[in-house]
Amino acid sequence: MEENIHSEGSPSSKSCSTQLAPGVLSRLQNDKAYRWRVTQSFLFSLSSFTLGIIIGQQGPSFLDLQIITGTDVETASSFFTAASFGYMVGSFISGFVHGKVRNNVVMVIVNAGAGIMAIITPHCSPFVLMLMSRFSTNMFCGGIDTFVNAEHIRIWGSDGQPLLQFIHFTFALGGVLTPLFTEPFLAEKETGNSTSRTDGEPTIFMNSTSQWKQENTSNMTWLATNGTMLVKARTTNVYYAFLIAGIIAILTSFPFIYLSIVEKQTEHKSEEKYTQKVHSRKLPRHLNIFVILVLCFFYLVYCCVEDTFASFLMTFVVTEYDEVSKSKGAYITTFYWASFAVGRFLSIFVSKYVIAVKLISLYTILMVIAYSGFTISALFSQIDAITVFAGMAGISMSAVFPAGFSWTESELLKVTGWVSSFILIASSIGMMINPLIIGYLMEEVSNMWFCYVLLSQTLLLCCIFLFLLLFNRCYLNKVYGKVGDSKNVEKVVETPLEETEKFLENDLKTSEILQNIDSSS
Repeated sequence: MEENIHSEGSPSSKSCSTQLAPGVLSRLQNDKAYRWRVTQSFLFSLSSFTLGIIIGQQGPSFLDLQIITGTDVETASSFFTAASFGYMVGSFISGFVHGKVRNNVVMVIVNAGAGIMAIITPHCSPFVLMLMSRFSTNMFCGGIDTFVNAEHIRIWGSDGQPLLQFIHFTFALGGVLTPLFTEPFLAEKETGNSTSRTDGEPTIFMNSTSQWKQENTSNMTWLATNGTMLVKARTTNVYYAFLIAGIIAILTSFPFIYLSIVEKQTEHKSEEKYTQKVHSRKLPRHLNIFVILVLCFFYLVYCCVEDTFASFLMTFVVTEYDEVSKSKGAYITTFYWASFAVGRFLSIFVSKYVIAVKLISLYTILMVIAYSGFTISALFSQIDAITVFAGMAGISMSAVFPAGFSWTESELLKVTGWVSSFILIASSIGMMINPLIIGYLMEEVSNMWFCYVLLSQTLLLCCIFLFLLLFNRCYLNKVYGKVGDSKNVEKVVETPLEETEKFLENDLKTSEILQNIDSSS
């Protein structure tokens, strides 16, 4: 018989469910509440994988969306801005409805919605319609991201850092696969002596002695006449790639449909018994707001770097270097995502032994090294070195986002649905502003500003993190105590076995009272 041990007074003590667990497989078989939590985390990972596919597709397909809409880099960069604004709106709405609507129902809506909008996107040739499509797709993506992070923290508390790293690893895995199944459907890179027309269609003049004729190929329609060959219009088959991504997202919603039905029939009340109820330290309102604002600024700058690098990497290498084809650019992007995924996979195991704040410290230093090397390699046109440092950038950014959530929960403040929403809103603002800045600089000044801006923002990220770390440890911890102190922590974690023991104990006491009443009467 397991002992009923509660160590509420020790911040380093683990919950009873962790101390007394006989084994993962045994708990999955016998413990319904534990099995429910693991199932939810698995489905969160599946949704995160879908999110990685849809988000990761925006970079490789960017040049082909330009062909569809007839725009240049500067104008088309507003696609990323519209997408980021949609992400922000989706995060805000999700933070509002979190806890008010059944979470599984919301997950059905956001996964299916993202899939449907992904399928529609390449058919939106009017510029305004494409902006609306990008906005709507990422609005659902913001909902996925908000609910996955907030629900995972709610279910597992501060003990779920390795699982949170796994969830974000599946996001990176989706980003790895996206360029692979997108690249075969991309239009070929423009070759020959070409000039850009105002409608975005290139005109190529070549020698020919044939009369007027029309020949359709997979990438463009050729119109030939005496001495001149004119490219009338370039086409792309990228809609097949968007169709694949959309179908995957829609299929992801099916398990949540099943869970939402099961959830109505069987309420897992014991799940709340397993939730880590950590009461954060009581900060004055102005300090609480200040910490949230600085934290949001940290994520804003980080997502400026991560999202912009992934989105513009292929565009940068293809437009800056003549020897880099679109196929080569897609594979450089794939190498970045693969490194990003490997880094997050390794972080699953590293996070068991290294606390979140040390992970952030290590990986931000690696970011500075990676982007410094990337910039130097780009200046000297070293494509192989660019590829290597792109991979290093992927590794260096792999653990920062999930580790930031774990660090917030363990040292700063409790991660609620609203806190998760605010973080993702700030992230969306960064993703919304940065493409406009970089798109303008790349089009009007030089492609190298892609490197300069990202390196500067990486240095700023390190400064923000260092400030928040010192402000928390040198001031907040000394004045208001640490998050997780015994006076601030209240854990209510009971296993089904403990519930049974308590029931039998109460039933025995009730029987004794009834016997005493009968004997006295």
